Amino acid sequence: MTRRRKVLLIIAVIVLLPVLAVAGLAVLVQTEWAERRIEAMASARLDRQVEIEGISLRWGWPPGVVFARLRISNPPWARDPDLINAQGLYARVAVPPLFRGLVVLPYLGARQAKAGLQMDGERATWRFGRESDEPSKLILTRIYLDDGHIAFFDAGEKTDLAIDVKGSLGEEGMLRADARGAFRGEAMKASARIPGLATQHESPLRFEGEATAGKTKARAEGVLATDGTSLDFDLQLAGATLKDLNKLTGIVLPDSPPYNIRGHLKHEAQKWHFTGFKGKVGDSDLAGDVIYAKREPRPFFQANLRSELLDFDDLAPLIGAPPKTGAGETAAAHQKAKSAQRKVSDRILPDDEFGTQAWGKMDADVKLVAKRVQRPKQLPLEGLQAHLVLKDSVLRLKPLNFTMAKGRVTSDITLDPRKQPMEGLIKVEVQGLQLRQLFPELQSMQEALGTLYGRADLVGHGQSVAALLGSSDGKATFAVNGGRISALLVELLGLDVAESVMLLGRNHSQVELRCAVTGFEVKDGVANTRDFVIDTSDTIVKVDGAIDLKRERLDLETKPYPKDPSPLALRTPLYIKGPMKDPGIRPKAGPLVARAALGAALGAIAPPLAALALIETGPGKDSDCGQLLAEARQHGAVKKEG
Repeated sequence: MTRRRKVLLIIAVIVLLPVLAVAGLAVLVQTEWAERRIEAMASARLDRQVEIEGISLRWGWPPGVVFARLRISNPPWARDPDLINAQGLYARVAVPPLFRGLVVLPYLGARQAKAGLQMDGERATWRFGRESDEPSKLILTRIYLDDGHIAFFDAGEKTDLAIDVKGSLGEEGMLRADARGAFRGEAMKASARIPGLATQHESPLRFEGEATAGKTKARAEGVLATDGTSLDFDLQLAGATLKDLNKLTGIVLPDSPPYNIRGHLKHEAQKWHFTGFKGKVGDSDLAGDVIYAKREPRPFFQANLRSELLDFDDLAPLIGAPPKTGAGETAAAHQKAKSAQRKVSDRILPDDEFGTQAWGKMDADVKLVAKRVQRPKQLPLEGLQAHLVLKDSVLRLKPLNFTMAKGRVTSDITLDPRKQPMEGLIKVEVQGLQLRQLFPELQSMQEALGTLYGRADLVGHGQSVAALLGSSDGKATFAVNGGRISALLVELLGLDVAESVMLLGRNHSQVELRCAVTGFEVKDGVANTRDFVIDTSDTIVKVDGAIDLKRERLDLETKPYPKDPSPLALRTPLYIKGPMKDPGIRPKAGPLVARAALGAALGAIAPPLAALALIETGPGKDSDCGQLLAEARQHGAVKKEG
């Protein structure tokens, strides 16, 4: 052999020896002996039972491994025995991490596979290690199944789902997942479609899907990052009440009428953005932007909401009352049932308890502006502005403003459930309400003039609106300084038969309203009148009595003092008594009996003289309106300029 041939042989051996070694190793790996060895090594590393059949290698970078069958057991505490039981399994193995004792699979796919995924507190079946807090030694970056079945179970979250995954990968492929079972205690059905799923899948996933959980329906279409940390898609939500989302999302939302909204949802890091959404809540349109951020010590919910036309009764569930349920009204089944109960009840104050136990789960800052308010004809609301702040379990509405009767009602309400029973601070200020618009359904007030101002300060304790008002202490004062009011209304208050009959044909007749002042001292839910006076050029009417907010009953007496003589008067106090929902109005019997007896006596002398008992001489005198209004101002009923 020549020297040259010897050198070439040595070079060939040097070059081919590693290749032959690798080839030999590849052949060895694919033997049954190697399968058992790999099973033993994998079982030891994962602390799980591992079974392998039919290993073969595919060259490339990273290299690929094919298993005719692979089974990895679940830990003993799991419900399902297998974490993975797959046939026709293909995995790519990242080589460098092997030297650090990690098994990293950038890609894992199977022709057929079953997976048993389960969580139990901090434990999860896909986390490996002898101790629950040990980092996983197996990292599964992506898992793809051509025909797969996943069982996901989390007893703590009341979630138990069976998920079927079928489809093909690639640019022209379509992967489909269908789920059924329970999600956070709600019956759930869902399906998702992922078109054009690339085999290596470095790019985000495009998807579309729909789901029903309990009474909530969702449709989504957009992009999901393969690392699962971000998403960006259009979302449509519909359901019986926004409160149902509390279980599904962990976000504390109020009870509401049925809703249907659509917007754009984006998730990055610890923030969720639901922007540009529009839709209907009950019979109201609603639009705006929402941010939900996970942070310490509590998550934070922020919303800027607007409505072109807000149906006033859609706000009723927020204070523990059902919305309207008549023809053309939108309400959920449980709200219709509640409404039916209230119709047969003599109570009107909302008595459903606030869900204060959820207020400590997050902080919130919510603003709502409604340009117009759809309301009952007898309620002269025009617009609404509200700012709700929830922090450290304390809810505050500052302000809660209504524009109504060409004026405004401004409220500052604080509810503090940290005090038991819950403490409620209620401050209400009335500015510039026009009498004419204040009673739109009362014909006798259509030509009225005058402006109402007032203030109420109350402190109550309880878990509902009814309980708060029924236990409240404080005061309220209202005043009207000048204007005009229907003479018919004044005469009817005094039961002046002669003038009332004449005025029935002259509905536009007005008398001067010199002033009207009313005050209430509230103690333990009972509002007692203080200086309740209506002074017109015709009559002074004084009102005495109480309004019992706890029992929801009225016990008022109006006493007319006419300033003008009348030939046919039955002037007598009027009682307004009974439940607030439907009080009774009747004249006081004593004065009427006395007049009747006098009339009978005079009639016995001469029948025409009986009419003398009905003549009113008009003993009423003008009240000191200046003093009354000054006292009202001292109690907060003050006109504010601008």
